[in-house]
Amino acid sequence: MKQNPKIKRNTSGKNVESEQKIGELTEALQRLQAEFENYKKRQLQESAEAMNRAKEMVLSELLPALDNFDLASSHLPAELEGNSWAQGMQYVGQQLTQKLDELGVKKIVPNNEQFDHNLHEAIEHVASDKPEGIITDVITPGYQIGDRVVRPARVKVSGGSNNSKASNKGE
Repeated sequence: MKQNPKIKRNTSGKNVESEQKIGELTEALQRLQAEFENYKKRQLQESAEAMNRAKEMVLSELLPALDNFDLASSHLPAELEGNSWAQGMQYVGQQLTQKLDELGVKKIVPNNEQFDHNLHEAIEHVASDKPEGIITDVITPGYQIGDRVVRPARVKVSGGSNNSKASNKGE
């Protein structure tokens, strides 16, 4: 028995149509999968950004207390140096610093570094033996989370010294 050529064409035509449809559906599925993967990545990124914004808000509220704690601990009276209560308070300060580190909070204390307007806020330019643009004193430390600066370090910056400029001209 011979098969009718029209039936073969129809069958092969249906196969071609089916293969095209399968190809189209496969492409649509692949696009959908890619879109979903991109969506998941965006959601993770947005979630991380929201977490960092929340950390920034909390840190901004805590900064004055942290500054006061640091200031108090750096001016411990000599008669309290061996005091167990004072030592306990210093331990609490170390714990706070450790927890901030664990949360990705970095303290900016730029003594003797080059001034960087992205990380530092110049409060005063002072005459100094240090080269111009070098930080001579940190008034209040800065803080950053990742690459974002929550508060720049407030610093005094060397303007160089007139004496060293004069002596350089004479050489």
